[in-house]
Amino acid sequence: MTYLLILRGINGGAYHQIRMTTLRNLMTMAGFTRVRSYANSGNLIFDSRLEQAACEQCISAVLAANIDFPLNFGVFSAAALLRDFRQVPTWWTGTGPRQHLCLFKLANYDEATTGLREPLTRLDHVVATPHLIFWTVDASTGFQHSAYGQLFGTPFYQQTSARSYRTTLRLIQLLQERAR
Repeated sequence: MTYLLILRGINGGAYHQIRMTTLRNLMTMAGFTRVRSYANSGNLIFDSRLEQAACEQCISAVLAANIDFPLNFGVFSAAALLRDFRQVPTWWTGTGPRQHLCLFKLANYDEATTGLREPLTRLDHVVATPHLIFWTVDASTGFQHSAYGQLFGTPFYQQTSARSYRTTLRLIQLLQERAR
């Protein structure tokens, strides 16, 4: 089965630096196959005979043993993400004066305590699927005034990991190629 691993909060600045080569090697040594990274922000595609829960446990142990800072992550089956991506809203197109994000619900995401309860502004457009949240902000009036711009540091923000429109499309393309 093919999976996507999303790591949150790495390689965004001077802190929490992890080389993708190191991550690929750790994953391979843990028994995962066809490990491939995309970009430098913690996106890894891999194959495994293990079920998703077993993959999560293995990856958690590997990260705890080899990374010296806490690291939140999510493991997603390619089939589940491709199903979710078929629900992409028509306004999530990457065009216009908007910022398009795809938020991945990480392993510790808790809908009951973390779910979207805050009222959205007129700048925000949101559609949630079981594993993804498609979020577009009308950037012409200022990202900081959007509901998403107010989420930094909240439990919701800590339990999701955002990818840009372009990165999300490339990850989906890579998963589709693996599925063939």
